Amino acid sequence: MYGRGSGAEHSRGSGAEHFWDPRPEASSTVSSSLRPPSGARDLLPREVQRREKLEAQLTRVFRRHGYQRIITPTLERLETLLAGGSIRAESVLQLRDGEGTMLGLRPEFTASIVRAAATRLAGGPLPLRLYYHGSVFRNSRREEGSYSSQEFFQSGVELIGAGGWLADAEILLLLADCIRSIGISSCVNGTEAAWTLLLGDVSLTESLLSAVAPTAQAAVRRAIAQLDYVYLESAPLPEAARQIGLQILGLRGQPGSVLSDLAQLPVPPERLRDLRQLCQVLEEHGVRVVLDLSLLQTLAYYTGIVFQAVAGGEIIALGGRYDRLHALYSPQQVEQPGIGFTLLPDTLLRLLPPDPKTEEMGCKRLVVPLVPAGIPAALALAARWREECYAYGTLTGTAPLTRMEAVELELLDRAPEEIEVYACQCGIPEIAWVQADGSYHITHPDCSR
Repeated sequence: MYGRGSGAEHSRGSGAEHFWDPRPEASSTVSSSLRPPSGARDLLPREVQRREKLEAQLTRVFRRHGYQRIITPTLERLETLLAGGSIRAESVLQLRDGEGTMLGLRPEFTASIVRAAATRLAGGPLPLRLYYHGSVFRNSRREEGSYSSQEFFQSGVELIGAGGWLADAEILLLLADCIRSIGISSCVNGTEAAWTLLLGDVSLTESLLSAVAPTAQAAVRRAIAQLDYVYLESAPLPEAARQIGLQILGLRGQPGSVLSDLAQLPVPPERLRDLRQLCQVLEEHGVRVVLDLSLLQTLAYYTGIVFQAVAGGEIIALGGRYDRLHALYSPQQVEQPGIGFTLLPDTLLRLLPPDPKTEEMGCKRLVVPLVPAGIPAALALAARWREECYAYGTLTGTAPLTRMEAVELELLDRAPEEIEVYACQCGIPEIAWVQADGSYHITHPDCSR
């Protein structure tokens, strides 16, 4: 899923005080042929740990709401990824297989998941509640007109086979639950909210735009999407088109006020009623909503509500309703309503403070056979400690994702002082020195030297 202002995500490293990573400045001496291509990056162990923890937190929330994981191919037929023209072909990283078929790396998840739902899951019980984690790839246009490839991570859900405002509410309340679970809260009484939901409705906006002359619609739509008041006020547009564009840009603010203004305009009353019910439910659940009829996502497949979650001035999630997408992939052109959202992990990790518990993850014990005859006992001791820790983590619900009390075996036959230096570099607090008879003693490296 794309969205206005979603742009490119950039992830800072999470720091690796206790993990031996190269210094950042060392990378400048590496040949460009040895670096990842522009727009891609290596994720080092400490950053991977933060990302895994975030995914685990989101997974627990998704499953609590009845969603099941789906994994679709990274590589798809190009026509699948274009979603009936909703996605521009030049934004997709393309390649050709040995038979000449045009393929592409997925630029978002929704098209692939709806394709799987319309084919592999057709005829099954509805609604389908599906979630995903993974990478997407895009060609982004530079200012000078060239394109650069970029890789992003996304986590999200798709609800397929359920229409109406109640299904919209399920998705938005699930999004709110996800955001709260990772430590970003929303408060509407007395204090500034940590995050805000921007909520629009494509069907209502299109209803207002239908009165604009066809020759002016593209220009007015572009100005609305870019929040370009100056263009609307100064461009040589028909006066009626100008006023409608400015009117739509003005339909932004507290739900009660915007809904009152919409009630005076020529919009479908049933859509207005549904939107009013949806806003009421969100308010009752403590979600701070800004109703914004100027919110036009960049994907053409949206048909109902569209939304963005914003925190710290950045978009952390976005999504919307797409009730006509399923028929594009169904062999019988069967229509099924759909709605979903994607969270942006790179942005979330940038906004969230480092978690001390994550910083403490990694190896906790290093087992060192002092003599070759002690190797069997060292192997047995390491295996026993790993099993005990896994059993404890399973009992408490923390394994295997957190890799509690990981145990390493010394492999390089280093001198004791070298082993202590290694333990300090890697943040390993305990070293078990194993004798030939299987006995051992534990020391704590002195890392102050």
